[in-house]
Amino acid sequence: MRSPELFFGSLKRSLLPPVDGRKLRFRGGWAGLPIYLVMILMYPASLAQAGWVDLNTQFPYIALAGALLGTIVGNGRLRARRSTLLGALAGTLTVVVFTIIAADGTTLHAKSVQLATHVNNWVTQIFAGESANDPSVFVLLLGATCWASAYLGAFALAREHRPWDAVVFSGICLTVNVSLALTSLYFDLILFTLLALVLLTRLHVVNLTERWERQNIVPAGEMDWRLLRGGLTWTLVLILMAFFTPRIAAADLVSTAFNTFDAPYQRVQAEWQRFFAGVSGPSRLQGVSFSDAIRLGQAPNLGDRIVFYVDAPAAHFWRAVTYDFYTGAGWRTTETDRVEKVTPPTLERDKMEATFEIIVPHANLLFGANEPTKVNVPYQFQTGDDRAYSTSVRAVNRNQAQGTYTTTSLVSKATKDELRKATTAYPATIKAKYLQLPSSVPDRVKDLAVRIASGKATAYDKAEAIETYLRGAYKYSTVVKPAPAGRDPVDYFLFDLKADFCEYFASSMAVMLREVGVPARVVEGFTAGELDPSNRYAVRELNAHAWVEAYFPQYGWIEFEPTPSELPFDRAENAGGDTTNTDPRVPNGREDSGGLAGRDVEPDPGIGGVDDTPPDVSGSVQQPIDPRPGLAVLSAILLALFIALVRFEMRFRGLGAIDSAWGKTRLLGAYAGHAARPSQTPYEYAETMGQEIPDAHAPLRTIAHARVQERYAPGGATDAERQAAAAAWRRVARVFVTLLPTRFIRWLAKLIR
Repeated sequence: MRSPELFFGSLKRSLLPPVDGRKLRFRGGWAGLPIYLVMILMYPASLAQAGWVDLNTQFPYIALAGALLGTIVGNGRLRARRSTLLGALAGTLTVVVFTIIAADGTTLHAKSVQLATHVNNWVTQIFAGESANDPSVFVLLLGATCWASAYLGAFALAREHRPWDAVVFSGICLTVNVSLALTSLYFDLILFTLLALVLLTRLHVVNLTERWERQNIVPAGEMDWRLLRGGLTWTLVLILMAFFTPRIAAADLVSTAFNTFDAPYQRVQAEWQRFFAGVSGPSRLQGVSFSDAIRLGQAPNLGDRIVFYVDAPAAHFWRAVTYDFYTGAGWRTTETDRVEKVTPPTLERDKMEATFEIIVPHANLLFGANEPTKVNVPYQFQTGDDRAYSTSVRAVNRNQAQGTYTTTSLVSKATKDELRKATTAYPATIKAKYLQLPSSVPDRVKDLAVRIASGKATAYDKAEAIETYLRGAYKYSTVVKPAPAGRDPVDYFLFDLKADFCEYFASSMAVMLREVGVPARVVEGFTAGELDPSNRYAVRELNAHAWVEAYFPQYGWIEFEPTPSELPFDRAENAGGDTTNTDPRVPNGREDSGGLAGRDVEPDPGIGGVDDTPPDVSGSVQQPIDPRPGLAVLSAILLALFIALVRFEMRFRGLGAIDSAWGKTRLLGAYAGHAARPSQTPYEYAETMGQEIPDAHAPLRTIAHARVQERYAPGGATDAERQAAAAAWRRVARVFVTLLPTRFIRWLAKLIR
C-alpha cells in the first residue's frame, strides 16, 4: 500500500497537472491581447447597461478571472472533462465570492448571510409554486454566464487553437442580452463584431506565420499589416451592409417557422418569469416604448415630440399594451398567444374607428381605443386562453405598423347601474390571471383595500370607491422614486410616498381591486392628445400614461382613471341620464383644458353598434408599392461590386503592365472556375484555356508571350508587347466576366443538392 504522501501527490498531479510556463501566453500575441480582453468585457458591460439588476460591478472581474483560468488550464495537460469540472467548481466559488464583495453591507460575514438568506427565500418561493421576486439568484446566474463564456472560450483557444470558440461563447451571450434588453445596445454588438473579426484576422495571421515557419517560407515584412487591414476593411463593409440592407421576405419565413414553436416557448417563458419575477429591466418608458414588462419606480424620459396623429370622432385613451402578472416589483404580460380573431363582448358598446398617422413607430404595436377588434393592415391579437379580449394588437410585419392605418374598436357606453348589476361569476381564466398576487404584498395593503371597499355591495362600487380614494388622498408627481430594496412598490407608494407617477396609481388600484376580489389589469398607452388645426389629435411623448381596466362579465374590460392629473372616465348614472356627451374624457359636458371637445360619434347601422364582419387578416389590403427596399438592395449590390473591383485592382498595384495583366488573368480565371495548375507554363495555360474558351484564345496567347518575354528575354519585353498585353487583358476580362454568373449558378445548384 502506498504512503499518504505518494497518494496525495498522485491525486494532486491528476487534478492539477503541471503547466508549461513557456506555453503560458496569449495565442494572438501582445498585439491581439488588448483586442481579446476588450471583446470578452463587452458582454459584462452590456449587462450593466441593460440594467437588469442593480448589483453588476462584479461582472467584468468575473469574466477576466474566467479568461485567466481558462488560458492556464488550456495550456496544461488536464483532460477536457476534468477541465470542465474544475472550471465549474472554480466558477461557482468565484461568482459567489465576487458577488458577496460587490454587495452592499458592512462586513463580509453579514453580506454572506444576507445572500444565503435571499437564495433560501428564492428556493422556498419556487417550490411553493409562487413567483420569486428576489433578484439575488438572477445576479448569480448572470455572473455564471460571464464566467462560462470567458472560461470556455479561453480554454478552447489555448488548448485547441480554435479562435471561433472564443468569439461564439461571448457572442451568443451578448446577442441574447441585446435582444432581450429594453435599452438599445446595438452599439455594443457592433463594437463586439468589429473586435471579433479583427481578432480572428490576427489569429489567422499567427496560424499562417507558424505554417510558413514550418515550411521555411519568409513572408513579406508588411504581411501582418496587409491582412489586418483587409480584415478591418471587410468588417466595416459587413457592418454597413447589415445596417443599410432592408429586411426581406426571408424574415417572414423565419417568423412563420417560429410560430410552430411558439406554444412551448411561451410555457418556458412563463416558468422563467415565475423564477425571476422581480427582474424587469429598465422602464420601457425610456424614450416611450412599450414591452411585455415594466418595473415600478423608474424615472421616465418623456419629450415633447409628436408620436402620432389620430383622426377619430371623439377623444379617448389609445391603448398600447396591458399587463396581467404582478411580480412584486413591476408588471408582466404573460398572455402572449398570437391569434387572428378575438370575440369581445358587445353588450353596451359602440364602434369607434380611429385613423393613426404614425410619426414614431413602436416596433409592430398597433394602437386603438379600449377593445380593438379590427385593423385595416394584416395584424394579430396577443391574448391568452380566453379569446374574449386582447392584451395588445400587433402588425404581422413591422413596417405595417408605420405610416397610416385605421383601427376599429369597441368602446363601452355602459352606465353605472348596468355595471352594478353585472354578475360576479368570473370565468376561470379571468380569476386565474387577474386576481393573481404574490405573497410578498404586505397585509396592510389588503387591509386598506378592504376598508375602502367596506359597505360596497357590487364590484363596480368597490372599483369606484378605490378610484375616488386614490384621486383624493394622493398627489400626482413627475418626480419618480423607486421603492427601497425589499419593499413592495405599491405598499411603499400607499403608506410612504403618497405622491408619484401614474404607474404607481394604476398599480395600486389594480392590486387593491384584486385584494377585494375584482379582476383588474394595468394598461399603458397614451392619453387623447390635443386637437390641432386640422381637427386631428396630436399625441406627444409626454402623453404616455398608465390606467386601469376592471373586468365585468358580459361587459368586458371597463376603464378607470385613478391618477388625479387626468379627468375620470365619464359614465352616466343610469339609462335615463344625460348621454348626449359622447366624449368619455369630458365629464358632464365640460371641455377640458386640452381642448378635447367631443365630436359626435357616427351612429352605427349594425346591431348594438358592432361590426359583425370578421377581421380581415388575409393581408390582401392594397398598399402602394414602396420602391425604397428594392433601391436599397440594388444600391447595396452595386456598392459590393464597386468594393470588389477596387480590392481586385489594389492587389496588383505597383506591378508592370505585363505582370499585372498576367496576375489579373489568372485570378479572374480562377473566379470563373478555370484556375491554373501550379505546374503549367504560361503557354500551356494559354493553350488549355483557349481550348475551353475559344473566344479568349488569341488574347491569352498574347499575354502569355509577353509574360515569357518579360521574364526570360535578355532585354525584357518591348513597349509594343506591353501595350499588346494590356489590350489583351481587357479582351480577356470581358470574356471571363460573362462566365462569373454561370459559376455562381452552378455553386447555388450544388449547394441546394
